[in-house]
Amino acid sequence: MSAPPPKGAGAPVKADPKMEALLKEAYASFGATFGYAVDEVTVLVPRERIVEAARLAKGDDRLKCDYLRCLAVVEYPDKFQASYMLWSTSLGHKFMLKADAPKSDAAIPSVTSVWRGADWHEREGSELFGVTFTGHPNLKHLLLFDAFDGKFPMRKDFPYEEVQDWTPEVELRWLKEKEDAR
Repeated sequence: MSAPPPKGAGAPVKADPKMEALLKEAYASFGATFGYAVDEVTVLVPRERIVEAARLAKGDDRLKCDYLRCLAVVEYPDKFQASYMLWSTSLGHKFMLKADAPKSDAAIPSVTSVWRGADWHEREGSELFGVTFTGHPNLKHLLLFDAFDGKFPMRKDFPYEEVQDWTPEVELRWLKEKEDAR
């Protein structure tokens, strides 16, 4: 179990000892680290085993997590973390799977073979943070235009630019800069 947050920091943790025990049993062979995110037990597995961990979450009769509620990418100073928020529609419980990737090798295997709904979430994480979800069937842009390649606007080091209205003059300047860059 990870250390609780210092007093006054973050949201209070609501423990779920039954779910925690169940997940510790189910993921005993994964070398997992367990913790809490407010009212959910978290299971951090090595990224190389995320697909196997996802299949267990969905297929194990004790877990039956048939619904991927959300997949979020978070940037830390030295790594990216993918958090898979899971729900069992038949058993009514939830938990989070997590996998880390160092910034120097920002790749995590795709879980689209387990939950088809991961498709857009992984595309978003790839497009906005630059995390590659290896094995994804189609990592093309989802939100940004194609000229945004190589720029990841959700990264902490993304350069801040003053917001300006998109006018014909701004578009011409942008097209010229794009052409000059080639």
